[in-house]
Amino acid sequence: MTDVAFDVVVVGAGRAGVAAAYKLADEGFEVALVERAKQPGMKNVTGGVLYGSILDDLVPEFPEEAPLERHVVEHNIKLLHGDAEVSIGYRDLELREEPNYTLILGKFDRWFVDRAVEKGVTFLSETTVQDVTQEESRAVVHTDRENGDIACDAVIGADGVNTTVGRKTGIQRTMRNEDMALSVKKVIDVGRKTIDQRFNLDSDEGAAYIYTGFPQGAATIGYFIYTFDEYISVGAVGGLETLRWLGDEGYGETGTPLYSLLEDFMELDNVRPYVQGDAVEEYQGILVPEHSYDTLPDRHDRRVALVGDAAGLVLNKGYTFRGLDYGIKSGLVAAEAVMECAEDGDWDAFGRRYDTSLEDSYVLQDMKQHRHLPKFLKNERMYDAYPGIATETLRRMYSAETDASGLTWRQAYRAFRRSDAGVLDLLKDGYRGLRSL
Repeated sequence: MTDVAFDVVVVGAGRAGVAAAYKLADEGFEVALVERAKQPGMKNVTGGVLYGSILDDLVPEFPEEAPLERHVVEHNIKLLHGDAEVSIGYRDLELREEPNYTLILGKFDRWFVDRAVEKGVTFLSETTVQDVTQEESRAVVHTDRENGDIACDAVIGADGVNTTVGRKTGIQRTMRNEDMALSVKKVIDVGRKTIDQRFNLDSDEGAAYIYTGFPQGAATIGYFIYTFDEYISVGAVGGLETLRWLGDEGYGETGTPLYSLLEDFMELDNVRPYVQGDAVEEYQGILVPEHSYDTLPDRHDRRVALVGDAAGLVLNKGYTFRGLDYGIKSGLVAAEAVMECAEDGDWDAFGRRYDTSLEDSYVLQDMKQHRHLPKFLKNERMYDAYPGIATETLRRMYSAETDASGLTWRQAYRAFRRSDAGVLDLLKDGYRGLRSL
């Protein structure tokens, strides 16, 4: 008989890891959930939208019991250019019928872990994984606890973008700058009534705002505002390569300039009315993966599977960020692979079965469909020339000084001629944009 303490060890108590642990414990498996923080959610940066249908089958009661913030009924995309802003907004009360909510991740993760423990998961907090080895008939997670080697049949690595599980097993190399982005977020206490007034919301309605175009011409720099119950979350995300370029140019004086960018963004005339408030509850930063489908890292070995951020499963679609639900789904896929292996005893097939099922899931199908989008979004003309053309055209359309005989298409053509974009650029970018979607 194989000498194991648990059927499965899950490393990392974020949504992906807890989803896997919860499902396995619900099916009767012995599961250890290892987390280096003192309590779940301490490492997680606040803010995001959970597309919650992924939890419907796993935890049907979550809309009533989970610490959800607001029901998202409004999405806005805002292109900045100088002092101007071009907006695309979508508000639909029918979105109330969909389980899409803003979350404070720390609160949600603590609730989710508590539910997993109720199912029978053994939660090991303040435990750092130092190594993971695979023997002939088992895997062993080596931790810093006294007598801290944990033997198991399979390991699920849900330990984030700098995954220890992935590096120690040789599945992944050290991440490159071009594979990562930095996200920094502020959480500001402004009160429910103020939020409702500022964002024109009612009851538990929530809104998500996405911004781009600041600083002008800087690709892969974006900003967001999410509304919570009593708080707003405002943040910035920037690819490390772009941030290095901005640093070389002297932006932010020294070090990574994203903190300076966020502060300057919050002072913009078009943004300040939304984010005013002196009571800052949190100010945090975290690295997040930034891959296309074609650059995704390896994510499995014999008895090891990487899920969520550890597997690079995040996609910036330009109009929204997908990652919370991708992580949960990958955790569930890993749990299903465990159940297959338990049924036929072939634990060495665990990683391969997980990878095959993940390829067939909506997560990788979505990333495959949008495989060209990350490269398209790195096009500097998307953050300078084209917002400039739109701004100048609209300014002339609505200006009292505009020649009444000037046709709109002529105004757009003149704005295009004055921009840095050429006709060939427009044709190529149009084709690439359609291909990306």
